[in-house]
Amino acid sequence: MILGRILEFLAAQKVASLSEIARAVDSSPEAVRSMLDTLQRKGLVHRFQPPGGCGSSCRECAQGEIEVYGHGARPGRSVDVSLCQGRG
Repeated sequence: MILGRILEFLAAQKVASLSEIARAVDSSPEAVRSMLDTLQRKGLVHRFQPPGGCGSSCRECAQGEIEVYGHGARPGRSVDVSLCQGRG
C-alpha cells in the first residue's frame, strides 16, 4: 500500500519534498499530494514551509514553492533548514 510506503520513507528521511516522496513511491506528485493530505488529517505527517528560506542558491524555500513534509505530527518548534538539499 502506497500510504504505508510514504510513511516508511518519511520515517527514514525525517523530511522530504513532494517530488522526493513521489519518486520514492513511484507515483505522480498529484497522487502523492492527495495521499499526504489524508495522512495529515490523521496526524501522521505534517507539511511545513521553511521560515524565510534556507539561504541556499536555489531560492526555492524563500519563494515558498517547495512542498516539504515531515514524519509525525507538526512539531512545536521551527524546522531545521540545514536539512535542505539546496544548502551548501
